[in-house]
Amino acid sequence: MKKILIQYAVSALAVALMVPLAQAQPARIQAAFAKHAGTLADKFTGLARVMLGKYDWKPAQGVRSVADVFKTTLPPARVQTPAPGTSFRDCSNGCPEMVVVQQGRFTMGAPAGEEARENLPDQRRGRSVPQHLVTIRHKLAIAKFDVTRDEYAQFVAETNRPDPDNCITANASGTGFIATNGNWHSPGFPQTGRDPVVCVSWDDAQAYVAWLSAKTGHVYRLPTEAEWEYAARAGTTTARYVSDNPAELCRYTNVGDLDYSEQHPGDSGVNRACRDGYAFTSPVGSFPPNQFGLYDMLGNVMDWTEDCWNANYSGAPTDGTAWQSGDCGRRVVRGGSWDASLSVVRSASRRGVPTFYRATAFGFRVARTF
Repeated sequence: MKKILIQYAVSALAVALMVPLAQAQPARIQAAFAKHAGTLADKFTGLARVMLGKYDWKPAQGVRSVADVFKTTLPPARVQTPAPGTSFRDCSNGCPEMVVVQQGRFTMGAPAGEEARENLPDQRRGRSVPQHLVTIRHKLAIAKFDVTRDEYAQFVAETNRPDPDNCITANASGTGFIATNGNWHSPGFPQTGRDPVVCVSWDDAQAYVAWLSAKTGHVYRLPTEAEWEYAARAGTTTARYVSDNPAELCRYTNVGDLDYSEQHPGDSGVNRACRDGYAFTSPVGSFPPNQFGLYDMLGNVMDWTEDCWNANYSGAPTDGTAWQSGDCGRRVVRGGSWDASLSVVRSASRRGVPTFYRATAFGFRVARTF
């Protein structure tokens, strides 16, 4: 009994110290877990010893993110997975609301003719091919909404994360983009606490999921690109999970439209067929969810995903895991945004962006594996 109490006391210390370590040295966590076999308490005991400097360590190879740190080291949870469609939160102060997503398979990528039909610029075509069948066998949950400003503020407050002083945004005319000294709580336009956080990089998102994993004791991460598209399509095969009619789209999502155009009159790519009521971001949940009960999978903000950038799908994983080869200095963003043309706001649309890049069009949502 004494041994058990000591183990769990040390485990509590490990959890308390995990936040700064997970942000600064993810490989160190994996090294500790790999070095100590046995129960979760044994592994946390080893982790605590690493934290306290009891032995030297070497970073494990292949560690690029918090998902890599935890995915092969934590034992599977011994609890029953909630039914698909179930919503839950793992804490009451800052944890995103999650939705359990059903397992299944889908055809990933753009079908022949879609990019031309949507008037996608030639230089952006060919990124979402070839189409390929992906099977999601693992049990997971996806955040019901993009991470909000209030949720991100909780992370910043608990970790004392310094404010960045750079963010890219559309210029006043809408003809291009400019660098500003904006940040997540001062992006250059009004937001509420329920608006999606913007001006966050992939690196910022990784720090957030490391904090959330330590806070809850569950493995949180960014969705893989395949998981994201599977969740966005929610069983549909059309360009969008909502109407493809430009005049109706404003009922379902926040995109570059007439409201946006009034603030950015020089942007010629906007949807001039309707108004969605927002010139910038909208509070999450302002529009109807998709068939999986997820909100704003298209429009409002683009979502960072876990995957390294590859120019097309040749050689892409077919099991829903992250593609961890290619240009890993850039990661994939999906979904379109409040300032995007309709050709971008599609389930298959994708682009690669440097991990340090912050923009007023970029946010993220989280995933959790059971």
